[in-house]
Amino acid sequence: MLIRIKKVGLICIIILIIFTNRLIHAESVNINSASTYIDNDIFYLDSSSEFYLSKEAYKALRQGISFEIHTDFQLLIKQKWFWNKIIFEKKIIHKLEHKPLTENFLITNMNTGIVNYYKNLDAAINAISKISKMKLFKQSKLQKKYKLLSENSSVS
Repeated sequence: MLIRIKKVGLICIIILIIFTNRLIHAESVNINSASTYIDNDIFYLDSSSEFYLSKEAYKALRQGISFEIHTDFQLLIKQKWFWNKIIFEKKIIHKLEHKPLTENFLITNMNTGIVNYYKNLDAAINAISKISKMKLFKQSKLQKKYKLLSENSSVS
């Protein structure tokens, strides 16, 4: 089934962007790898990326400013003459904080509420930048949705 999906021109985009209330952002973002796979009718995502905070962002974090780190996933139908059609999207939001009393870095997954502590910033950023077996959607639901999209596009 995965081969058939590639043939219809579906593409996956993963974008890692860091925003705070003051719009401090990452110095650079690199997506090293991203792959999807099917297990028991469910699509999963594994990805690895790197991002580096600017000096200003690091300084702000150490002074008590927390960051929200957004990881966005979109599944698109690539169209030749029009904008790509988004058929599925998902966002993971992490909150990164520094705790000066313990010198730990705290990451809260805003989607699940799970909180983890890390001894240094590199370990915290590494934990955020690795996605393993993230549940995306059911294959059967995608097939139904894609069928509806292909029927609507053939009507015009």
